Order: sequence, then structure tokens, then C-alpha cells
Amino acid sequence: MTLAGAGWPMGLPVVGAGVVVVVAAAAAAQACQPSLAGEAVRLLRAPAYAVAYRTEPRDLAVGAPFAIELAVCAAAGAADVDALAVDAEMPAHRHGMNYRPSVSARGDGRYRIEGLLFHMPGHWRLTVELRAGARVERLADDLQIE
Repeated sequence: MTLAGAGWPMGLPVVGAGVVVVVAAAAAAQACQPSLAGEAVRLLRAPAYAVAYRTEPRDLAVGAPFAIELAVCAAAGAADVDALAVDAEMPAHRHGMNYRPSVSARGDGRYRIEGLLFHMPGHWRLTVELRAGARVERLADDLQIE
């Protein structure tokens, strides 16, 4: 499913009804700890949400497909996440990936994103967009791919 014309970039895949863990107050987004076991877990934070993710494989290479395991949690008072989308772009080149990833909900605020591939070396920005009602939070992580 994609959401276009509703504040989401056209064609971004989304998945609905992600159940999130509600923890403690908006400033307590710092206390919100998404659960994701294993090595090389990266943490992204926004005022009301936190996202932990890791790539599979761990080391990314140009032209090699990869997947992402991702977990989301919300601070107290933050609405449940209705939809999640993942995309990546090269800011200096002003273009994104040549592929559209698919997002699968795994329950308990966990997701698997497949079909990602960085087709060029350089600086990439991975973006996770969370939708909760009318609110959209974008969390980004900069990656250098060689």
C-alpha cells in the first residue's frame, strides 16, 4: 500500500496498524527504548518517538541488496503509529534509490523492510517516516557507502 497526496511522498510504501509501546511523557522520549536485540543497532529519536534499526547484512556495499529490522516506541501521550515508510536519498545528488522497499509489520512495534539497494557510493540519508493520525515524524540517519 502507498499513501500519495496525504502528506507522504508519492509511491512510498507504508504498512498500517503498527502497535507501539507507550512509555513516559514527551520529554521522556529519551526514556522510550525500542527493543531490538543484536549488534550494530542504531538509534534515532524524535520528540515523541524512538526508532532502533539494524541492517542485514551489517556491512552495506554499493549494488548489494539489504534489509532493515526496525523497532518503534512512543513516549507517553504520543499517538500510536498508524503507518511507517522507509526511503533513502543522496542529498548531494538530489535523487533517491532506484528501488521501492516493502514494509512488513511484525507486531509489537517491529517491522522488516526489504528491497533496499544503494546503487552509488557516497553519502546517503535513510529516512523513517512515522504517521500517527495527522502527525508525521521523520527520523533520518546519514550513511557513507563505499
